[in-house]
Amino acid sequence: MSTFTSASGSLAKWIEYVFDHPATDPAWHWAPDAPEWGEPPVQVATHIAEAFEDSGRLLARFSDEQLNQAFWFLVSGSCSEFMYALVDPAVPSSSRLCALRSFVPLFEQVMAARCSPHLSHLDEHVANPLNGACYMWWDILPIHGCPEEPARAEFDGEVLVVLRRLLAIPHDACRESALHGISEWSSYYPQVAGVVEEFLACTPNLRPELASYAQRAKVGNVL
Repeated sequence: MSTFTSASGSLAKWIEYVFDHPATDPAWHWAPDAPEWGEPPVQVATHIAEAFEDSGRLLARFSDEQLNQAFWFLVSGSCSEFMYALVDPAVPSSSRLCALRSFVPLFEQVMAARCSPHLSHLDEHVANPLNGACYMWWDILPIHGCPEEPARAEFDGEVLVVLRRLLAIPHDACRESALHGISEWSSYYPQVAGVVEEFLACTPNLRPELASYAQRAKVGNVL
């Protein structure tokens, strides 16, 4: 594969590389000659944070299909190594935490604005294409809890804060995604069940199907 870099290392070039492709099957990045991004992890973490924090504006020109394809590429460890920058010890902690926290504005500005309110775990087929990446975000993200590693305590603690904030977004697709993530992380940090209990207590008009999903997420049983 060739290496794709920009002379200035600009955010615009990174967005072009990740997002500016027609939605195809198979996706562009599976091609044998697909270029690789050539910047170091510290710059990748910065790009993620900057793009997500202003994602409503910066990603507005891309279709829902393009965004879905791009997020699978960006987030999944099977498709790229971008998200490993968030746990790379060579990247300053402040940069890694900024990238992690930027998930919240991304979900507020893009997922909540574009996804349909359908529940992916029920296979409600009228869902927007972007619902796929939204729902599977925490499943395909190649980052898992490490309670036995003191060096990961701050980052892992912030993951739980981010999940709480995502769950508070008043959109069922975002809530379902956060609950999926909580289920994934409950095996590492059982105390995350308290986040779900608080959410259920404060959200009385929740769809029964989502409330049931939340109860299962508390104990890591959403599949």
